[in-house]
Amino acid sequence: IPAGQTAASACGDGNGTLGDTAAAYCPGDDTIYISQKFATDIYEGALDHALPGSSQGYGGTVGDFAVAYIVAHEYGHQVQDELGLFDEYGGQVPTMAFELQADCYAGTWAASAAREDRLEEGDVQEALDAALAVGDFDEANPGHHGTPEQRAEAWNAGFESGDPATCGSYLEA
Repeated sequence: IPAGQTAASACGDGNGTLGDTAAAYCPGDDTIYISQKFATDIYEGALDHALPGSSQGYGGTVGDFAVAYIVAHEYGHQVQDELGLFDEYGGQVPTMAFELQADCYAGTWAASAAREDRLEEGDVQEALDAALAVGDFDEANPGHHGTPEQRAEAWNAGFESGDPATCGSYLEA
């Protein structure tokens, strides 16, 4: 989504639009939305004061691989949709389970990039710091995405195993 603009979506705010803070997969229209402003702010570390984990001293978002983590996480949700996991488990497991599984899938993608020698020094740390930064603490909220530690552990589980099958454990009751 170009900076300062919005995109019509089956998801989004009450008007069905997504804007400058968008980083989302929308199963309703099978589209990943990433705003250019949001990606730039992640890359530059400009969001750290606004993210739950980093505002509490956990991690930070800066660099190209922090952005890659965010995009890979959203692709993880698209994989969940393609596998029918939203239909199979929706309403049976908390939102957090899907979020952690998407983090795990992002880690498996990063492992494949590492096997292909496409990572630069510091990339893994950028991803882990971003996972810590986006973690939240509102465990009573049904939309809770996982604590900073849970988000980083899920990404690392996928990265260390390199096997998407490892990520199935997040949806087990």
